[in-house]
Amino acid sequence: MITRRLLGVAVFAAALGVWETWAHAEASFLLPPVSMVAERAWQVWPTSEFLLNVAGSLKRLAAGYAIGAGVGVAVGLVLGARRGARLALEPLIEFLRAIPPIAIVPVLVVMLGLGDGMRVAVIAFGVCFPVLVHAAQGVRAVSPEARDTAAMLHVGPAELLYRLYLPAALPSIVAGLRVALSIGLVLVVISEFVGSPDGLGYYILSSSRSFNVPEMYGGILFLGLLGYVLNRLFLLAERHVLFWHYGAAGEPVR
Repeated sequence: MITRRLLGVAVFAAALGVWETWAHAEASFLLPPVSMVAERAWQVWPTSEFLLNVAGSLKRLAAGYAIGAGVGVAVGLVLGARRGARLALEPLIEFLRAIPPIAIVPVLVVMLGLGDGMRVAVIAFGVCFPVLVHAAQGVRAVSPEARDTAAMLHVGPAELLYRLYLPAALPSIVAGLRVALSIGLVLVVISEFVGSPDGLGYYILSSSRSFNVPEMYGGILFLGLLGYVLNRLFLLAERHVLFWHYGAAGEPVR
C-alpha cells in the first residue's frame, strides 16, 4: 500500500517536472513555470480575499449538491420500484439528462437572475441525473425472490422502501453521489463565470482577463487539490457507511 502511494506521488511530481521543463523551454508568458505558479499561490492562497472566494464556491456546491442529490435519490427510488412511474417519466428524464447543464445557464439567468439561485440551480441540475440513474438501477437490481417474499409478507410501501429497496440500492447510490461530486465542482466554476461577484470561477476568469497568468494557473491548481480532498473525504465517509457491503463482498476497503 505504501509503495503504491509513493508511486502516485512520484507520478504527480514527474508531471510537475515536465511542466517546469516545458515552461522553461517555451519561455512563454502564457505558460509560467510551476515554480513561479507555486510561489504566487503561496502568497495568494492564505489571503482573506482568496479564502472568501473558496468559501463562496463551497457554499454553492453544498447547496446545489444537497438539492440535486436529494431529488435524484427520491426520484430514482420511485422509478426503480414502480414500473408505471418509470414508463411515464423515463422519456422526460432521458430528454432532460441529455441537455448539458451549461446549456441551461442562459435560461436560468432569465428566470432567476444572476444571483446564487441561478448557480445553485445549475449545480443541482447537473448533480441530479447521475444520482437518479444509479438509484434506479440499484433498486431494479433487487432480486425477484426478495420482492416476492416482501409481497407474501404484505410489507407496506414505506417499509418496503426503507427495509429493502434503499439498503439494496445504497452502494449504487453512493457510486452516483461520488460521480456527481466531481460534476458539481465543475458546474460551480462554470456558473461563476457568469456575473458572479466571488468564487473560484470568478477568481480564475478575472485573473485571466487581467493577464495575471500565474494567479490563473494557481486557481486551477487549487481546484484540482480541492477536488482531490473532497474525493478523499467522500471515500472516508463511504468506508464507514458501506462497511457491511465491502465485508459481504470480500472487497478491500479503499
